Amino acid sequence: MVNETIKRAVERLATRSTQTEADIQSDIQTVLAGGELNLTSDDVVPKLEQPTGDSTRRRIDVAICHCVIEVKKDLRSPAVRADGEEQLRGYVQTRHQQYGRRFVGILTDGVDWTLYDLTAGGDLVEVSRLTNTGDADRLLVWIEAILASETAVPPVPAEIEQRLGANSPAHQLDFRELSALYEANRNNAEVALKRELWAKLLKTAFGSSFQDSSDTFINHTLLVLTAEIIAHAVLDIDISAAGPVSPPDLVTGRQFDQALIHGVVEADFFDWVVAVPGGEAFVRTLADRLSRFNWAGVEHDVLKHLYESIIVQESRQELGEYYTPDWLADRVVASTVTAPLTQRVLDPSCGSGTFVFHAVRAYLNAADADGVGVGDAIAGLTQHVLGMDIHPVAVTLARVTYLLAIGTDRLRDTERPEMTVPIYLGDSLQWEQNRDLFSRDDAVSIATTSDELVGEGGGIIGDDDLVFPVSVLKDAATFDRLVSRMADLALDNTGRKHRTLITPVLNQFRIAEEDRDVLGKTFATLRDLALSGRDHIWGYYVRNLIRPIWLAIPENRVDVLVGNPPWLRYSKMTPAMKGRYKALAKPRNLLSGGLGASGRDLSTLFVSRAVEMYLHPGGTFAFVMPHGTITRLPHTGFRSGKWASAQTGALTVAFGETWDLTDAPTGFPMVSCVITGTSTNPAVGMKPEVQRWTSTLSTPDVTWAAAENTFTITTRKVAQLNSDADLPVSPYKRKFRQGAILVPRVLVTVEDAPATALGAGAGRRLVRSRRTTAEKDPWRKVETLTGSVESQHIHPTHLGETIAPYRALDPILSVLPLGSDRLLLPSEIAEAPGLSGWWAKAEQAWGVGKVANDDSDLLTRVDYHTQLSSQLPIASHRVVYTKSGTALAAARVEDDRAVIDHKLYWAPVASVAEGRYLTGILNSETLLKRVTPLQNVGLFGPRDFDKNVFYVAFGPYDSTNADHQALIDLVEKAEEAAATVPIAAAFTTTRNDIRKALAAKGLLAQIEDVVTRILPVVAVSEDGDSARSAGGTGQLRRTSLEPFFLDEADVEIDLDVEYDRDQNVYLWGMLVRRRVVDRDPAYISIGSASIQQDFAELASEAVARLKDIVASAEEAGETVRLYHYGNAERQHLERLGGDGATLASMATDVLGLIRSRFSSTQGLGLKRIGALAGASWRTEGLVGDTTYDWIERARAGDAAAWEQLVKYNEDDVNALALVRAALRDYPDGFGGGATDVTA
Repeated sequence: MVNETIKRAVERLATRSTQTEADIQSDIQTVLAGGELNLTSDDVVPKLEQPTGDSTRRRIDVAICHCVIEVKKDLRSPAVRADGEEQLRGYVQTRHQQYGRRFVGILTDGVDWTLYDLTAGGDLVEVSRLTNTGDADRLLVWIEAILASETAVPPVPAEIEQRLGANSPAHQLDFRELSALYEANRNNAEVALKRELWAKLLKTAFGSSFQDSSDTFINHTLLVLTAEIIAHAVLDIDISAAGPVSPPDLVTGRQFDQALIHGVVEADFFDWVVAVPGGEAFVRTLADRLSRFNWAGVEHDVLKHLYESIIVQESRQELGEYYTPDWLADRVVASTVTAPLTQRVLDPSCGSGTFVFHAVRAYLNAADADGVGVGDAIAGLTQHVLGMDIHPVAVTLARVTYLLAIGTDRLRDTERPEMTVPIYLGDSLQWEQNRDLFSRDDAVSIATTSDELVGEGGGIIGDDDLVFPVSVLKDAATFDRLVSRMADLALDNTGRKHRTLITPVLNQFRIAEEDRDVLGKTFATLRDLALSGRDHIWGYYVRNLIRPIWLAIPENRVDVLVGNPPWLRYSKMTPAMKGRYKALAKPRNLLSGGLGASGRDLSTLFVSRAVEMYLHPGGTFAFVMPHGTITRLPHTGFRSGKWASAQTGALTVAFGETWDLTDAPTGFPMVSCVITGTSTNPAVGMKPEVQRWTSTLSTPDVTWAAAENTFTITTRKVAQLNSDADLPVSPYKRKFRQGAILVPRVLVTVEDAPATALGAGAGRRLVRSRRTTAEKDPWRKVETLTGSVESQHIHPTHLGETIAPYRALDPILSVLPLGSDRLLLPSEIAEAPGLSGWWAKAEQAWGVGKVANDDSDLLTRVDYHTQLSSQLPIASHRVVYTKSGTALAAARVEDDRAVIDHKLYWAPVASVAEGRYLTGILNSETLLKRVTPLQNVGLFGPRDFDKNVFYVAFGPYDSTNADHQALIDLVEKAEEAAATVPIAAAFTTTRNDIRKALAAKGLLAQIEDVVTRILPVVAVSEDGDSARSAGGTGQLRRTSLEPFFLDEADVEIDLDVEYDRDQNVYLWGMLVRRRVVDRDPAYISIGSASIQQDFAELASEAVARLKDIVASAEEAGETVRLYHYGNAERQHLERLGGDGATLASMATDVLGLIRSRFSSTQGLGLKRIGALAGASWRTEGLVGDTTYDWIERARAGDAAAWEQLVKYNEDDVNALALVRAALRDYPDGFGGGATDVTA
């Protein structure tokens, strides 16, 4: 708790009152010297008006440690700021010259605090800025991160984030200095090679998502240096500036080698820092700052938090870098490692080492229980638990994690033997082997160049690769020593011949005569590399990349594979990876279906290759996978368990238990699962029965001990889409195609531009880019295109938003180079001046904004997979339906110039009757209910419909079928009724209005009745729940005896949030009911329609209000319950952390409760269930999707729209309260005709 004197000083500084500069200096001294910053020694006492000591009369306003503070009265004046910066530059430069080390400067007026650093050229650069709002804690943390004055700081996530994270002043200073070191030495041959090899590995790991940027290389260098220094600290080695370890020793691991602990810290891609001028001083400063943490007893996942605090979330999302939560890794290891002392365990994609940690602990716990001594335990451990990853930063983190798992007591034990931490930088997939692994029986080869491991080979020196006979790989330790010795000798510059140098080494290692020539040539290549400046790193590189080959030798394979393989979609792979992926996946039966590329993922190939290469016959595996692995069509072959390869011939596995983690907190950006199995014959395919893990956890970052009591595990079925005709298919499936990818929208979709005085001219139309609020970077920054384009090249275009049930709404417009039956050639485009001018500007903007590795032009992009040209010639009569949404919308399109966008699927039909037959089925609730279990699952539930609609195998239109005829008659009436409904501002409102109009006329019920007769009969729906009737009175029926508890509390809070298209919550609504007779429920709304709204501030206000309600009730001895409907509220609370996470942990998801225990004829949305409980809404046309449009209207100044949104939110929380009350009163269900089906 900050003392009152400092708090008052900070508050005064935040006012910009009439204080003089002297007053500001005095208050700053109070803040610095008040005891909160742990400034104890005389040399760190803040000094005011200190002479510069350079024979001038200049005085530094405030001098402290390595920091100079210049004070001004008000920095809002540009002239005052410029003057202050110039003074500060002189002071910092003088101090640097006087003391020979880095000094930094702070310029402040008490409110604005700006941190500066001095460049090598003497310029002052801004590093970090803070606005003082009167929060003393916040200001002190910012200052302390610069001064690094506090000691014994606990290395918990919050402290790591504040003091070392990407937004901390300390990190920003380190990043800037390390960037300067790199830029000054980037052309150094050794530095360039290490970055080249680093990039090669990461491009292989992450494909096109990885951008080879200097910032990433510098951040990775900083991360690895930090982890290596921490590795010393956890073993109680003094890393402070006064300590005995030199910077080169810190980054090469000399202390570890002397302690006979190998493979923790070694020369790698990131030790370039100590080889360049100024690098040793940087490492010393970094180590000294890290020494203020108390690393004794640190938690093993601290390095994960360190990584996530430095690499920003956006970058991790782009690369798919999401660490497995501790509780999940614990459970995976516990379920597979059943005999730790005898099973050899490998995580082939170990990341920061979470699975490895639990495998190490399992082994050591078993050793302790068996009475095994420390020496034998550690010797056995390093033979039984191994890890591998292609990410060099992850490998460093995992090595330190391995040490933390062993523990300092065992590492210091006098019985501890010489050991090597068995975590390897390796290509587990063996991309580098452009032949199957042992297609050449006598040797393996590593290319010394190419952009990635998946390449054509070819050496830096001529065409030479580094080649090693297989015979020398059989003993891992011997091979390591051999390669290290060869790499050392390669540095010899005495002019002696290659043979003279290498022959004694070959004799020492007793290399067979037939292998000497191969190794001699490899040594010559290593030496040539050294002479070219590309030196010792190759020993490290080769030793690590050979390790997967060693593990693949049959006698070295393991008994258990665990981990979380890379989730890399096919579309994100580089061209070379795509080719190699298909070459590896096809013979292993992993490519299923037709195009299917969008659903392909590296994870299944990774698992099959890992089993193929590293797992003993009879061995077991368990991997965390994308949820689609257990359900989606492209993974049919994988789920069969019948794989194959050129190496093994038949490769089969028996799949075991599958865990569905849809309702478990994992922190991943998509839903996930765990698959298990055994390498055995015959194959046993993956069953649709899964174990559904459901938890009330508020955050994924907890141990299993803390999480266990929050989980329930139930058995359920999922619907698997298989390519081998498990499900019947409608003949219409092959007739429908997805529309064209008309993006970026700003370049191709248009609207009429304001008329000019002279007009557009005959046969032309003046148009401009159609702009929307849904645009994303970089396209939202593209300048609006304008042009006069020939009318024949402006096409009406249907998007998802222009289709409503039984009605095509007004299309938008697009500029497209289309002929009558094909795309126009460039020469033909040039013949149309208006089109040519527009398309040239669009192509130029596309070239600037597209991703770096995309070499396509814009026309190729919009005709991806011929999704545009396949529409030509345009059919005069088509049926279209929406790709995604909460309900299907389908309509007929009779415009032979209209183009269909990729948000719709389309097919030509032979007649109006056939079109009405299809739209009647596609718009029906009956079909929707049957399709929902077949949809892929996202974080917020089922997502796209795609062609899943045709796995309900309805037949072709038959004009002689009475039901078909009845349906088209009803659809004709529905089209007539839909055409009379007024068009609303939001398309979702129009869709709902049409459905309401049809329901009011009784047409929906009649259509559902006929469609029910047409669709194939099923006794059980695909998700394993009881079949639901399509018509009749709505009801919620109990289907499970699983108990639930909604006992009335003294205070009950129903919470609901509204968010915009970008998932920003702009309105928090809560209904507070108290069990007091004279107190009515109180509705509280916290929100804003301002486009300047700080959403984090809004959320904090809502959490504070909720916290106050809860605290007040608890102080009065009252019980409190918090409820919400669906995942959104809990997820937004969890993201806030702190009090938000605490509130999330006490909340009950009523939808989750209902979903696992009830079924409904009307669906489980709050509108449907609320209506059964007696709820009503005052806001016509407002549903989930339409609120996006309403908030945009409200932000544009429409006060009535905001009032409607608040009413809508209030009605939602009232409905939730009514649903809870109904469940309490009627626990077996409610609504018309509800009965107790569990009796």
